[in-house]
Amino acid sequence: MKRIRRKQSGLGMLEIVITIFLVTLGLLVVMSSFVAISKSGRYGERMNVATTLARLEMERIRNQPYAAVQNATGADGEYPDHPGYYHAVQVHETGTVKEVVLQVFFEHGRRRAEMRTYVSNL
Repeated sequence: MKRIRRKQSGLGMLEIVITIFLVTLGLLVVMSSFVAISKSGRYGERMNVATTLARLEMERIRNQPYAAVQNATGADGEYPDHPGYYHAVQVHETGTVKEVVLQVFFEHGRRRAEMRTYVSNL
């Protein structure tokens, strides 16, 4: 009796290895984008906190008398609700106008939010 050979169809080992490699590569790209999105979101949250603290500090400065507006530097962790944030104020006086530059630092001083305003002696 003669045996009839049937042609076997299916995936070979090489096709399976290539498929696994491509799927793994795709997953790596997706996972790295998730990490980047997560870092960007955390930075945005920190910058939002720094901007809010800068606005509050700027309001405090604007409500001071003209003579009381001067250079100042806060200590790291000066905001109890937000450890790791601190501010620095630089005042440049030109006649009867003071330019106030306020910076709120975070991430160990590597990043900052900055605001400027002018105060006059009327």
